[in-house]
Amino acid sequence: MKKILYVVLALFVAACGSGSIKKVELTNKPERKVLVVYFSESPNKNTQTVATWIHEVLGGDIQGIEPVNSYSGSYRQILNRAREEFRNNIHPEIKPFEKNIVDYDIIFVGSPIWFNTYAPPVATFLANNSFEGKIIVPFCTHGGGGAGNFYDDIIKNAIGASEVKPGFTARGSNQIERRIGRGTKNKVSKNDVVVWLNEVFNTDVISSMK
Repeated sequence: MKKILYVVLALFVAACGSGSIKKVELTNKPERKVLVVYFSESPNKNTQTVATWIHEVLGGDIQGIEPVNSYSGSYRQILNRAREEFRNNIHPEIKPFEKNIVDYDIIFVGSPIWFNTYAPPVATFLANNSFEGKIIVPFCTHGGGGAGNFYDDIIKNAIGASEVKPGFTARGSNQIERRIGRGTKNKVSKNDVVVWLNEVFNTDVISSMK
């Protein structure tokens, strides 16, 4: 499969001396039904933070992916379980969705990066659904290792999708620092999400969806 070149936007807003940041406005809003789907496991809910920003900007609906057998224990224990699931190609059972995928035109799919790709519950979500004719927009958070194979794996496993759009990648530690109000030179903000969405839903994209 021919790889699609992704514009992975990790646009960081520098801290201003006055502490004020100019708000970026959404100029290209798609007039289609939007669903934001995400899995977020860490106590700081980094991926959930980005998912919430997307939902706040675009509206539509939002739905978390919840494993039936939730991940528990230390972070090391969680990763050990995930490692075994990857090794044995196990798709952990997830709770039924309140939202019906077929009712939406644009589906955002978000995950933390575990072992160079999306978390196993996201693999379950992708395997359980057909995305025939849907536009998929991926996003991810990571702890410093980047997006890995996340975007290529989304393309490969979002079966039937009409298109997979450029994704948004954010470093989780920056999300955490922003949530607790700790100063940092490189922190991801809701503004960065708006810049990305304007790029994704430009005039050409909107026209192609009509």
